[in-house]
Amino acid sequence: MKKIRLLSGVIVLSLVIFGCVASKRAQVEALAKCRYDIQSVNSMLVGGKSVESFDTGNGINLASVPSIALAILRKDLPLEANVNLKITNPSQTTAAINQFKYLIEIQGNPVFEGTVDENIRLTTNESSIVPLSFKLNLFGADKKDNYVEKIFDELFKREKSDNFMTLKIKPSFRIGGNNIYYPTYITVDTNLLKKLKI
Repeated sequence: MKKIRLLSGVIVLSLVIFGCVASKRAQVEALAKCRYDIQSVNSMLVGGKSVESFDTGNGINLASVPSIALAILRKDLPLEANVNLKITNPSQTTAAINQFKYLIEIQGNPVFEGTVDENIRLTTNESSIVPLSFKLNLFGADKKDNYVEKIFDELFKREKSDNFMTLKIKPSFRIGGNNIYYPTYITVDTNLLKKLKI
């Protein structure tokens, strides 16, 4: 009788483990198949001023704005913005996102990492808009003297450069009370500034 109970326990435990593994694999595949798109980037501020205020039509002269000139001298120039991320599930499996990390890179250098705690369940062809925000010090991204000028040049160029400002995310799902993160960061957009509404 004890052997039968022990065998039954092993079978039940094996089924539970197999079920967890299968569920984990299905969720990872669902997250991989989801489409992640930037719907918009707005409310971008540089040194507390909207980017529109720097566009005089005659080029960008940072030295003409006292607060920005002072921030450049102090090597402390904040850049902040709001990003609306659209997530769409085209697969037949319901995609369940419990939490995700997001990473902002400038020219391949990580400059900001944030986390969104939001339970999202997407059935087939269902979408959801998730607001993200970031605030970073431009001088923390690169130590070159003309780096800030490159940022402004990129902001106001008609043709934005690929791989200049990139958004990546790492979604997770919950199994057994634990967050299981996608193995790697997923690149959402390599041209984030192009979505900026100016």
